[in-house]
Amino acid sequence: MIKEARQKQLIEATISSIGRHGYAGTTLNHVAGAAGLSPGIVNFYFKSKDQLLAATLAKLADEYESFWMAAIEAGRESPAAGLEAMLVADFHPSICTHEKVVVWFAFWSEAQSQPLYKSVVSELEERYHLQTRALFAALIEEGGYTEIDADSAAIGINAMVDGMWADFLIAPDSFDREYCKTVCRQFLAALFPRHFRSSGAAGGSSMSVAELGAAGGGPESTSHRQALRAALTRRLGPEGFVAAGDLAARVGVAEGRLIQWLDGSSEPTSSELGRLMANLDPEFLTEIYEEEISAMAQSFEDRLVRQREEEGRARAALERLRPKRT
Repeated sequence: MIKEARQKQLIEATISSIGRHGYAGTTLNHVAGAAGLSPGIVNFYFKSKDQLLAATLAKLADEYESFWMAAIEAGRESPAAGLEAMLVADFHPSICTHEKVVVWFAFWSEAQSQPLYKSVVSELEERYHLQTRALFAALIEEGGYTEIDADSAAIGINAMVDGMWADFLIAPDSFDREYCKTVCRQFLAALFPRHFRSSGAAGGSSMSVAELGAAGGGPESTSHRQALRAALTRRLGPEGFVAAGDLAARVGVAEGRLIQWLDGSSEPTSSELGRLMANLDPEFLTEIYEEEISAMAQSFEDRLVRQREEEGRARAALERLRPKRT
């Protein structure tokens, strides 16, 4: 038990040292200092720096996998709840810390030249992808989303999470976990509108968008349909530049389906929306999601303002610490 506790202490010190000094700059002396131990104690538990680093990566991988697998088990009542649980796990404060993100990226970088690291990282990513893909496949079957590919959806959401972790690495002061989860949910809502809402967590039900709106739970959908109807109406004849029948044929749907979008009784699937975008002008999508785009832009501006204010306070504090010239 003492050995395990000491090894855990040294691994935590290694994470702290890599976060502060980088992978290449970390030495056993740094680790010993962070742990409050002598360098000889480090060598007693780990024969080399390479062995210590390998143990650190294995510990991080086990912790990460155990955490999101436990989250998925907690949301087993539906695939949508499982995906929501994975999002919560990916951005949980005990997993997604700046120090750990720095260490993960360091190991990902070193994996190109270190076969052991590459094996651990690639196997973990493969298991994560398979688990995510299984949830998407179950959701596709449950909701009848026949136009969605489970592999593509899994690759997409995983790439978004990796990208947001990269943002955390570069700009930790402006990183917002809740905002990241909201963006991921917007991606899921575009693919699975009957199970996710762009501004909230997974619905986890098989209700249609119309049923959600009737139940009072879908004001976002009502607003979205109104924007879609207005954007389509402006583009259809006689004042517009395309006839309803022609647009329906280009999109590959019956004209009656297009009429449903115009009267607000239905809305296109993600693939139908993609074909609409391909056959209309670039402003079409902007008009539909104008509110969301404005909200995201405002959120980004607010984050920049907060970051500038924090930088200003830091500079002021630094000036107060500098000795005054006589």
